[in-house]
Amino acid sequence: MRRYWLMGLTALGALLVAAPVFAQGAAPEKAGSMDAVTWVAITSGFAMAIASAACGYAQSKATAAACEGLARNPGARPGIQFALILALVLIESMALYTFAIIFLKVTVT
Repeated sequence: MRRYWLMGLTALGALLVAAPVFAQGAAPEKAGSMDAVTWVAITSGFAMAIASAACGYAQSKATAAACEGLARNPGARPGIQFALILALVLIESMALYTFAIIFLKVTVT
């Protein structure tokens, strides 16, 4: 019971300390400033890297599952092949949509 009280007090203390974070700070920068453009480019690179990693992982899992399915039931090849190709196309489209959104965001800013 003491542990729960200690965890609750710690959470309450963290909330009280975090309140000044939401106070009004200095005037916001212009949207077209050079610093803002730099951060957009950096975060866009990270977003594309994360999307590419997720797509690569998903494609490898889909391919492994299709290979396992073919090994278990070779007679189901046409259905498994169609489902695999459809899944790979949809997974790859996630990376392409991410790239398109990032491209628009970086070129418009």
